[in-house]
Amino acid sequence: MQRLARVNLDQQNASAVELFGHYDEITTILLRHLPPSTATMLARPEVHGDVVEWYSELQGQPYLLGNSERDQQARKQAEDLISQRLATVDKLRAELLQKGSISAEQATLLERMVDAAQHDSIQIYIVNKQPVITGWGLGKKPIPVPPPVVPVPSKSRWWLWLLPLLLLLLGGLAWWLFFRAEPIQPEPIEPVKIEISKPEPPKEEPKPELPKEEPKPEPQQLEFIPESEEPSKVEEPPKVEEPPKVEDLPKVEEPPKQEKPKYCTKTITPAQRPQMVIVFDDSLSMLASLNESSAVINAFWDRWNNNEIISEEEKAHMFREPRRLTTAKKAATDIIDKIDPNIDIGLVSLRRCPGARNHGMFGPSKRKALKAQIRGLFPKEGEENIGTALHSGLRQAAAMVDGVKRDAFILVLSDGEESCDKGNTNVCAIAQELAKQKPKLKINVVDIGGAKAANCLATETKGKVFTANSKAQVTNMINQAIKPMVEKEECK
Repeated sequence: MQRLARVNLDQQNASAVELFGHYDEITTILLRHLPPSTATMLARPEVHGDVVEWYSELQGQPYLLGNSERDQQARKQAEDLISQRLATVDKLRAELLQKGSISAEQATLLERMVDAAQHDSIQIYIVNKQPVITGWGLGKKPIPVPPPVVPVPSKSRWWLWLLPLLLLLLGGLAWWLFFRAEPIQPEPIEPVKIEISKPEPPKEEPKPELPKEEPKPEPQQLEFIPESEEPSKVEEPPKVEEPPKVEDLPKVEEPPKQEKPKYCTKTITPAQRPQMVIVFDDSLSMLASLNESSAVINAFWDRWNNNEIISEEEKAHMFREPRRLTTAKKAATDIIDKIDPNIDIGLVSLRRCPGARNHGMFGPSKRKALKAQIRGLFPKEGEENIGTALHSGLRQAAAMVDGVKRDAFILVLSDGEESCDKGNTNVCAIAQELAKQKPKLKINVVDIGGAKAANCLATETKGKVFTANSKAQVTNMINQAIKPMVEKEECK
C-alpha cells in the first residue's frame, strides 16, 4: 500500500470523516459482487487528527492528472470509466436492497459513496493503468450548467419565407414552356431500331458454333497425358505404410491413461474431510518493505518502540512496496482457489492484543468471502493494543480443527515472534502440547524475513518451515506449504 496524497480537514468535513469509518464495510460489499477494480477505484482514507491521508493498494508509480492538454484527454477517459463504475454500484445497491442481501443502512452507505465520488474536491490518479480517486467526500457535487437559450426568429419578417417559393414556381413554369413539344420527335426513330435488331441474330449464330468446335481438340490432348495411365501403374505399396502411423496413435493416447488416477477421487464422508486454518500475521511489523534487511528493520522498530522521533520520509521509505503484508495477502488469496474444494478453510488474524481474532470457517461456496477478508486485513498506525498475538492465534486455530480423527493443517504466515504475552508463554511448549493432544495436526510455517521465531511450531508437529526473503520467495514458499491440501485424492 502506498500513500498518494495528504489533505487538511476542517469542521465542514465531519460527515465525510464519519463515512471514512465505513470504508472497509463498503469495499467488502463491492469486492463480494463486483470486480476488484471497482473497490480500488476509491483511495483508502486514513484520518490522523485534522489531516487525512489517501492510500492505494495498487502497485506502480502513481500519476496525478493535471491541466495539460494530454492530461485533460486522459482525465476525460478516466471520468467516463469512473461514471460507468459508479452507475454499476448504484444499480447493485438497488438490486441487493430489493433482495434483502444488505440492510437499509448499508444501502445508504453505498448511495453516499457514489455521491461522494462525484464531488468537486476529487483528484484522479492513474496507478497501474487504473483510475484512483482521492479527496472524495470532502467537497460538493457540481451543479450542472443549464443549456444555452436559442433565440427565436422574429415574426415581423414572415414574408421573407415567400421568396424561395416564388422562385420555385417561376422555374417550373419556364421548364414547362421550353420542353413542351419535344416528346413527339422520337416516334419516327423507333421503327429504324426494330429493323436493325432483325439482321443481328443470324450474324451471331455462327459465332457460338466456332467455340463449340474448339474444345474438341482439348479432350484429345487429355488423352495423351500420361497421368491417366499412371494411377493404374502407380498402385504404390509405400502408401500402404500409413497404417503403422495409425497404429502409433494409440501409443500416444496411453499416457493419459496413466494420468487418470491423479484426477480420480475416492468416496469421503464429510466427517473424514481434512481441515485447514490460515493464521495470518497482520501486525504493524508486516508493513515493512521486503527490500530492507532484518537488521535495518529491527533497528527501526527499536526506535519506534522507544518513542524516538521518526520523520515521514523515513516511514515512507521503510513502508514502501513491496511490503511484507501486501505480498503475503496477494499470495494467500491466490492459493485459495488451488486448495481442494472439499476442504473447509478457517482464518485467524494476529494484530490485536491480548487475543487474536477468529474470522470463522469458510466452506467451498464462501471462498470469495474468505479472500475479501484477507484483503481487508491491515494494521493502523497509532491503533491501540496492536501486536502479534501468536499464542492466542495458535490456540484458536487448533480449536477450530479436529486433529484426532481427521487430518488437520495449520498454515502460519508471520514475520516475527509473540509480542502480546511475551515471557509468560512459550510458543514451542504450545506446539508440544498440541502434538500430543492432536496427533493428526501438522503446522507449516512460512517465515517471512527469516526471523525463525515460530519455526519450532513446524518441528514439534512434523510440519515444514519455508523461509521467504523476497516477493518471489513469499509466493513460492506459500505454494509449497499448501501442497498437502492441493493434491488430489487417489482412486480406489
